[in-house]
Amino acid sequence: MKIKIARVFVALFIQLSWAVAFDFPEPGTCGLDASDRIYGGNITKPNSYPWTAILVFKERFNRHDLFHCGGNLISDQYVLTAAHCLDGLSRRYSLNRIRLGEWDLLSEEDCDSVGNCNDPPLDIRVESTVQHEEYDKYTLYNDIALIKLKEKVNFTEFVLPICLPIAESVKDQNTDSMNFTAVGWGNTEHGNDTYEYGSRYKLHVELAGANLTHCDEVYEEDIVETQMCAGAEEGKDTCQGDSGGGLIAQVDGIYYEYGIVSWGYGCGQQGVPGVYTRVTSYLDWIESHMTD
Repeated sequence: MKIKIARVFVALFIQLSWAVAFDFPEPGTCGLDASDRIYGGNITKPNSYPWTAILVFKERFNRHDLFHCGGNLISDQYVLTAAHCLDGLSRRYSLNRIRLGEWDLLSEEDCDSVGNCNDPPLDIRVESTVQHEEYDKYTLYNDIALIKLKEKVNFTEFVLPICLPIAESVKDQNTDSMNFTAVGWGNTEHGNDTYEYGSRYKLHVELAGANLTHCDEVYEEDIVETQMCAGAEEGKDTCQGDSGGGLIAQVDGIYYEYGIVSWGYGCGQQGVPGVYTRVTSYLDWIESHMTD
């Protein structure tokens, strides 16, 4: 993907003071894609969306890794995800580690058809997790959480953070009229595809923003301002296994995370958008829960 230098510097200037004050990666470091729960999506390039994380769970007496949720790397030590992904963890069922830089879950080396290969994915242990204090597992209000990694990661072409929409010009976008991308390994229109827990490959799908009033009418319950909706086109949606992943959009050549995959009715139903946690409503919460 070619990015105009002028646009990158404009975005960097707008967010510089916030990024420096709270040690967030700056636009131009975050939000860059070196390549040009998903339903109806297409397979990405191996090095696409380098901020995409997989939450790897372990269940006692089960030797296999369980890939049930996603997330996005937002700094060199933090992953943003959904609170419901961490709900109900116990000594029997635990979050074991975070995987970064993954593409093909069944291959030890990720290469495209012309022989371009990724670095091996990183598996990093978890130091701590925090769910929003007012998370409600019944309504899924405040469905947001942070995971702190045990060690800081070095940024490469294959492992980079997503930007948060901090600057006013980016934060105040009308999400009803935006076009988004969702990325993950969740269930597909082929059931569980060729992999036990979802797609074998990282997928992406384009989703249009949807009005909250429309969401209220579809779900017949309160969709609040701290949530957002996207999708509603038949055959295109996030789905089981994509929970915690990001709803992202490009602004001036930089990718920002605007939503976190939260919930919805079914997958890819005409007229039924998915519901996402609105990241811009939680920027202060995110910053206040990140420590060195």
